Amino acid sequence: MRIVLGFVLVVAWTAPPAGEFVFTDVTEKAGLAEPLAGLMGHGGAWGDIDGDGKLDLFAGGFCDRPNGEYAPAAGPVSSRLFRNRGDGTFERLSQPGVEFFARTSGAVFADLDNDGTLELYAANNAKAGAGKGDEPQKSAKTHRSILFRNDHGKLVDISAESGACPEALLTARNVGVLDVDNDGLLDLLVLEDKFTRNPRSVLLRNKGGLKFEIANAAFGLPDDIFGLGLAVADLNGDGRPDFFVGHSNRLFVSQPDGKYREPAELKSLFAWQPFNGEDWPCGAAFCDLNRDGRLDLVITAHHERGRIRLLLGGDVKDGVPQFRDVTKEAGLDGIVPTKIPHVEFQDFDNDGWPDLYVSAGWFENGKVTPLIYRHVGLKDGIPRFEPHRPIQGPMVYYPAGPTGDYDNDGRLDIFLINWFAGRRCTLLHNDSPRRHWLDVQVRGKTMNRMGIGAQVRVSVGGKLVGFQEITTGYGYASGQRAYAHFGLGDDTKASVEIKLPNGKKIVKDGVDADQLLTVEEP
Repeated sequence: MRIVLGFVLVVAWTAPPAGEFVFTDVTEKAGLAEPLAGLMGHGGAWGDIDGDGKLDLFAGGFCDRPNGEYAPAAGPVSSRLFRNRGDGTFERLSQPGVEFFARTSGAVFADLDNDGTLELYAANNAKAGAGKGDEPQKSAKTHRSILFRNDHGKLVDISAESGACPEALLTARNVGVLDVDNDGLLDLLVLEDKFTRNPRSVLLRNKGGLKFEIANAAFGLPDDIFGLGLAVADLNGDGRPDFFVGHSNRLFVSQPDGKYREPAELKSLFAWQPFNGEDWPCGAAFCDLNRDGRLDLVITAHHERGRIRLLLGGDVKDGVPQFRDVTKEAGLDGIVPTKIPHVEFQDFDNDGWPDLYVSAGWFENGKVTPLIYRHVGLKDGIPRFEPHRPIQGPMVYYPAGPTGDYDNDGRLDIFLINWFAGRRCTLLHNDSPRRHWLDVQVRGKTMNRMGIGAQVRVSVGGKLVGFQEITTGYGYASGQRAYAHFGLGDDTKASVEIKLPNGKKIVKDGVDADQLLTVEEP
């Protein structure tokens, strides 16, 4: 509100009410508008590639369409890698091989050789034959997935010699990062979608030295797994990762013999009743939403009538984690009039409750408002969510939209990757009212250096206020920083308990808020 008194302009500003989300489009200010102009993408990831403590950014392009669809660019826009300057802006890194033309459907940064630097895996869709047409569209259709080694901030393509990008892997989608055998080396689970003959997602076991082998059979995984999104966490408490695959909606639980089993008793619970043949469950994420120390599961849909399913985690019975559907009770049973492929639980307003975010929103007057359901507390032990504005069309969606605090101010920002002609990728800075927060990352020694698989509990005054497992590559087609973010509201100190996959615990009391706490494995 502006009030004019005489010749003096007085600007009266009122802080947004508690729980209101405020995001500002800073794409141009951050120096991303021009290098991303015309990019039509499907996958992207945050990651600190040069180890300076600031998040850098990768955006993958989808480069198989007619030139005119990429306007204002003259034709397909290749993938892009950006370094965070630390002043709110990014610079484009035109390293050899990094700006490739493909159909990138997912991406993730991960330290695969435990040297303290992050490799980049880009999952590419190579289903279509080259056929006729111009370059680069012709070759983009057959470009297989890529693994880049990180040489002190320089990314080097090692796809061929690594074994991580098998020729038979065609329609690659989400990339999961997990240590299936707890040998301290991070493995990769690359999902293949069902839109190819005999889809076969691959578990790539890390043999060390950035060498990988397909290990589905060794871990009892069937050859017919297909999927879009992915969520990974230790659900049965045995110290090994379990995982849920979106679209096929299959849960795989680790067993005492080192292999995986798909609990038949949960199949009916996860079953999806589609509106039609293109109603595909897609994104998936785990988070403790009711502060009971158990991980809950959300599933979202890749369909123009978007739906959300929320499954509350329960006890483990005979090694099998139990869930119950509380979608309606949680206020999430409405229809979203657009696709909602990617999903995350993040506390965007730092009030202490994780909010539910999907990669959709409203595009009005050139600006994007993301769709976030605010966590408004518990009723009878069930989390309740409310959208921050009425859900009604017209709405837009983005296939990928990883969150990340790129300016280290304790508020999670969003990068939305554009899929449509005439629009653009968008960086949204979180300007929500400041509250206290705490980020936790784990540096492994016997476990993987990234701390993936470590479970973090944060308490205030003896009461649990947050529980997460450190992971990346959850939701759909997106890669996030491998740390746990907790909002603390008005609290300035907290206690932190970290459970490592080997069962050992690390406890830190009286931890100051508003910092990134780095905990090293003893």
